[in-house]
Amino acid sequence: MKKKNNKNKTLYIIILVSLIVIFLADFPKVYTYVKDMNANNKLKVFLLNDVIDVKLDVNNKEQMLVDFEKLINMNKDTVGWIKFNDGKINYPIVQSTDNDYYLDKSFDGKKNQNGSIFMDYRNKAFNDRNTVLFGHSMLDGSMFGSLRDVFKDNFFKKEENNYIKIYTKEEGEITYQIFSYYITDAEDYYITTSFEDRDFEIFINNIKRRSEKDFNVDVGLDDKILTLSTCYGTGGTSKRKVVHAKRITPSNEINY
Repeated sequence: MKKKNNKNKTLYIIILVSLIVIFLADFPKVYTYVKDMNANNKLKVFLLNDVIDVKLDVNNKEQMLVDFEKLINMNKDTVGWIKFNDGKINYPIVQSTDNDYYLDKSFDGKKNQNGSIFMDYRNKAFNDRNTVLFGHSMLDGSMFGSLRDVFKDNFFKKEENNYIKIYTKEEGEITYQIFSYYITDAEDYYITTSFEDRDFEIFINNIKRRSEKDFNVDVGLDDKILTLSTCYGTGGTSKRKVVHAKRITPSNEINY
């Protein structure tokens, strides 16, 4: 009996030591993740308080105003602001000369694994046939993490959830209506930014066919598309969550 107890005690010590080793090995990663998450959320709160103003228009409807002068002074790479999903996504949009720089840089230019919401380097503002925005799918729902909500039942029953708001210095508020969302492998196709007419028509048909829901929204050659892209899962996954929306207004004309 004593030998059995000694064996159990030895096994317990081995398991305990193994767990301690694993914890110590992962602690720097966990610490950095939490630190970056807190820093990014504090930056978001600061920006919302400093550059965003909400007023009532003549129809007693809330209108969001963005102080782009302040944003551009903070970061010259600023190209817009995005708001979606009840403000869970509510961030400035930046653009660099490649699609790598802002993967691990926050809006203030500091190294941060949360990264930023950024526009594909090939896009020219929001005038291309397909404007692509990237953001990490963070576990706490920040950045594009809340795009997971799009895949939940009844998400689109709330009228507001069918629309994505983009704000720019030149045009003010722009409204996009969602017409497709799906999960796919990482690929270049859905993030193509420019097309000839025939290729664009094929592209529209393909991304509508991929959608997990038929929105019954017409999309044609004269439309401009906004694409949101983020990872599906964690740890270097090759899957992507994708949302496509078409531009429907240059200003605040949607009532919901």
